[in-house]
Amino acid sequence: MKKIFSITIFIFFMEFCGLSFATPPIISTFDVNDEGWIAIGATITHEDIGGNLGGFLSIEDVAGSTFSTYLPSKFKGDLLQFDGGLLSYDVIVIYPTIPFTSIGSGFGRIQLEGGGSNATFDYSPNPPIPSNQYWKTYYVPMIAEAWNTTQENWVTILSDITNAHIILEPNNWSTVGLDNFKIDSAPVPEPSSLVLLGTGLLGLLKLRRRRKRSK
Repeated sequence: MKKIFSITIFIFFMEFCGLSFATPPIISTFDVNDEGWIAIGATITHEDIGGNLGGFLSIEDVAGSTFSTYLPSKFKGDLLQFDGGLLSYDVIVIYPTIPFTSIGSGFGRIQLEGGGSNATFDYSPNPPIPSNQYWKTYYVPMIAEAWNTTQENWVTILSDITNAHIILEPNNWSTVGLDNFKIDSAPVPEPSSLVLLGTGLLGLLKLRRRRKRSK
């Protein structure tokens, strides 16, 4: 319960105060080419049009087993400045397998490796189902708690990421589109936003105290 509350507050903070950022994001828009992305168990084709604006990657399963897509070098190295930030990406299903489901597929599971350790983000209890009608955006908090690890281990990994991959297949023998994969830094809120955010958080804390007293 505490974990859900913490991540909910984090997402609220990011969306509410996301007006300016201290560090420029790392992003793959795929408007020109595949930008060095590769996949194991799948073929990647760059499409010039049809993305969530501009080009995108079409990733087709060719092995019949769940495939992984690997991030290029610009998402590696020292990314400690993105601690507390937000990872996001857009997905659409181009050719779904019937019955259409992502349960049990590992869809959206991301693993980061670095400093001799690793951390994994996984949707729980089941991954949200991507659409075959429109692009769907997914958000992943760049905080240790969301990646089921300690802050110490999280800092070690982010300080020197050597490998990173994501599972994008909702089920076997499917083709999906990927666009706008981005890692952004924590937002720098304006003073007025801080006042409003502080008022909102104070209200949430008072509500929690009242609930504890009533028990």
